[in-house]
Amino acid sequence: MQPMLGSWDETVYQLRAQWHLLVQNDKLFGPQYALIGVTAQLNLLDRLLNDVPSSFRPSLVRLAAQYAESAAWLNHSLNDVPAAQLWTQKALTWADQIADPAMTAWATYRSSQHWLIAGNPRRAVEEAEAAMLQDKKVPSPVRAALRVQHAHALATVGEHRKAMQLLDNAQEWAADRRPGKPEGEHASYCTSGYIEVHRGACLRIGRRPGEAIAVLDAALPSIPSLHRQDFTAALLTKAAAHVAADQPEQAAATAHIALPIARRAGSRRILHQLGQIGSAVDEHRHLADVRVFLDDLVETA
Repeated sequence: MQPMLGSWDETVYQLRAQWHLLVQNDKLFGPQYALIGVTAQLNLLDRLLNDVPSSFRPSLVRLAAQYAESAAWLNHSLNDVPAAQLWTQKALTWADQIADPAMTAWATYRSSQHWLIAGNPRRAVEEAEAAMLQDKKVPSPVRAALRVQHAHALATVGEHRKAMQLLDNAQEWAADRRPGKPEGEHASYCTSGYIEVHRGACLRIGRRPGEAIAVLDAALPSIPSLHRQDFTAALLTKAAAHVAADQPEQAAATAHIALPIARRAGSRRILHQLGQIGSAVDEHRHLADVRVFLDDLVETA
């Protein structure tokens, strides 16, 4: 049933529909394009929150938190860490206003990711543990995603056994292990294959590159082609594992597969990290696969 034209119900309905469209825009056209729409809707929500009747305020505040978290993710993809952290904090503030456990968990999850990227793994663990406090109040795919991030943070501080146990547990809540569509609006990407990609990442962090490569080889085919950033991130992790295993040709060949996909996805963060793979294999440029990758990488710079 469509809401009445011009009503606050219609405003909430349309803004929620626009959020889903903007998520698709990120997948299809990249984060820079999607961020334009997200920013415009956040500006609109900021104005609407000044006038909204009290009965509709919780719905609009939740939407504001949802859009703010999306802005955090898009800025993260664009390698703008300060902006990503700013929007994460705004999402947390809005989620706290309405005591929304799902949005609080998701914004805290995102905060943990940002602290990990910023090189503060202890803080990332703290944020991941804070997100897990909402565990029983969130949809199943979100429960899986919270465990994946907690595992990744723990692996970074050397808690490898706990990390593997969390990933095993995450599989129980994977988005593709439940009948029908995934619950909620977040973490629908957190499938069993996505979890295994992060197992590979944790194995690489734990200095087990051979096992990481095997796990990633098995998991990569399960990542949907539309999820370009997830796919390129998995290839990037595999390339890093090849570097750790002293396999520069395989590292370069894997990174080279990721390069055009990352360009199309518009992920500056992944392109920056592919540049780091290039630096790691540069001394082996006499090898054909390395040379071809490095030459193509120069065109991206």
